[in-house]
Amino acid sequence: MEAVAAHGKKRICKEKGRPLLVPFRAGMRMRVMRNLSHIPARVLAACFTVSCAVIALAASAANDAPRWRPVRTEIPVPPVSGAFGPAVAVTEGRLWIGPARDTDVGDGPPQVTAFGIRAGFGLPSFDPVIVEHPAAARNAGFGLALAAAQGICVVGSPHAGCRERGCDSGQVHLVAHDHDGSWSVDEVTCPDAHPASEFGAAVATDGRTIVVGSPRADSPDRDGGAVDIFEVGPAPAHVVTFVTRLRPPSPRASARFGAAVAVSADWIAIGEPGAGETYPRPGIVHLAHRSADGWKIESSLRAPAGAVGWFGTSVALAGCELLIGAPIARAVGSTVSCGSAVHFSLKGDQWIPRRVIAAPSGSAGDAFGMAVALGNGWAAIGAPGTDGPANDRSNSEDIGAAWAVELRSLAMERLAARTPRAGDGFGAGLAFGTAHGSTRTGPRCFLAIGHRQDPERPLAAGSVDLFGYDGPMPVLVAGAVGPQSVGEQSRSASSMASAAEASVTADGTQPSEAARSTASRP
Repeated sequence: MEAVAAHGKKRICKEKGRPLLVPFRAGMRMRVMRNLSHIPARVLAACFTVSCAVIALAASAANDAPRWRPVRTEIPVPPVSGAFGPAVAVTEGRLWIGPARDTDVGDGPPQVTAFGIRAGFGLPSFDPVIVEHPAAARNAGFGLALAAAQGICVVGSPHAGCRERGCDSGQVHLVAHDHDGSWSVDEVTCPDAHPASEFGAAVATDGRTIVVGSPRADSPDRDGGAVDIFEVGPAPAHVVTFVTRLRPPSPRASARFGAAVAVSADWIAIGEPGAGETYPRPGIVHLAHRSADGWKIESSLRAPAGAVGWFGTSVALAGCELLIGAPIARAVGSTVSCGSAVHFSLKGDQWIPRRVIAAPSGSAGDAFGMAVALGNGWAAIGAPGTDGPANDRSNSEDIGAAWAVELRSLAMERLAARTPRAGDGFGAGLAFGTAHGSTRTGPRCFLAIGHRQDPERPLAAGSVDLFGYDGPMPVLVAGAVGPQSVGEQSRSASSMASAAEASVTADGTQPSEAARSTASRP
C-alpha cells in the first residue's frame, strides 16, 4: 500500500448514475468527510469494497506486468549494409554500436556509431556520431569489441594488421571527446604484437583502467591467450600507459585466455572458456586484483554443476557482483547443451557462487549465456541461438532471445526483438545504460540489445533494440467500475501506458502533451 499512497489513490463511488472521484491527499480529511456526509453509509461501504478491489487487482497486474518494455529500435541512417552489429556499450547516456562483419570475406564497415539517448517517452536519440577507423580498413574488424565508461569508448579491431604487424595481430583505439568538442581516435599500442594473436578481440574499461584480451596469443602454447592492462589519464588528454601483461596460470593450447574481460575498480575478470581436458571444455574464469604490488591473478573460478561448457565465454563485473556465461553448458542430468550463467558475489576477498541461472525452457543450441551484462541490480543474459515456435522452425531459426533477471528476487523476464528475423541472433550484445536528463514520464534506465546477423546471408543494415525499465507501480483506475470490469480496466490502463511510452515524433523529440493524451487513449 505504500506504493499506492506515494502516487495518491482515488476511491470511486456512484450515486444516481454519477461517478464521484474523491482524491485523498494530506490536509484534506475534513473536507472529504463533509463532501461524503450526504451519502448513505451502506453505499459508502459498497464503494469502499469495490474501490479497494480495483486498487489491489490493478497493483497485482502491475507487479505481474513486464518491468522491461520494448521502446525503440535504432537503425542506421543512411542504411549502410552491416552498419549495426552485435557489439553495444553505453556511457553517460551515449549508446555506442559496432558494425557487423561478413565472415566469409572478412569485410565490414570500418566505423562505429554513437547516439545520445534522452530520458522520457520513446527514449529519443539525438546527436548521432560516426567514428571511422583511422585507415578506413574494412578488414580490421573495427568495432567488433566495444567497452565504454566515464565518457570514453574503447574499440577493438582484432583482425587489423595485415599491412603492418601481420594479419589478425589486432588493434585497439580509444575514442574520446577532444578539447574542441570533436572526437579523437588514438591507438592503444599492443606491447607484444604478433600475427594471429587477435589483440582487441575483447576489451573492457571502467574509465581509469583499460583491459585488452588477445585470446589467440601463444603463451607459449598455441592460442593460449594473454591480457594487457593499461591506465588512462584524466581528460582531455586521456594519456594511456601500459601497466602489465597477464598470462594464464596454467597455459593450455586453444584455452583462449582473454576471450572475455571485465573490470571494476580493483578487480578484473578474465574468461578462459577453452580450459580443461574434457569435452565440452569446462572453462575457467580468473580474477586479477590490484594491490600495492600491482595486478596479480589471485583466484580462479571453476564451473559449478550446471555450468560446465565454455564457462567464461562472457563475463560482466559491477562492484561486488560477477556474472559468467557458459553458453554450451548442460543442466545437471541432461544431455542438452542450452547454456547457463553463474552469479558470484564478493565476500571479503573471496568470490562466492550464489546461483546458476538457466532459461526456464531451454533448447539445444540456445547459447544462453553467450552475452551477459550487469546494471542497477539486474542481470541481462543473451541467448542468440534461440529458435522461434516449433511449428515454424524454417522461418524462425536463431531469431534469438534475451533475459532480464532481477538479482534480488530472481524474477526473470524474457525479452524478444521488436521485429524478429530468422538468423538475426537477437541477444548477441547487451548493455545497461542511463539516459540523459530526468523525467517523470517514460523510462530513464534502459537496456540495449544487439543482433549478430545471419552469417549465411548478405549483411543487412542491422538494428539495436532499446528496452525501457518500468518499476512496479499500481495502476490507478478513474471511473465508475463494477466487479465484472475490474480486469478489463487494469489491462486497458497497462496498454495505455505502453502506448504513451512508445509514442515519439518522427524527428526523435518527445511528443507534446496533446500527442501524449491522444496516444494514451484506449
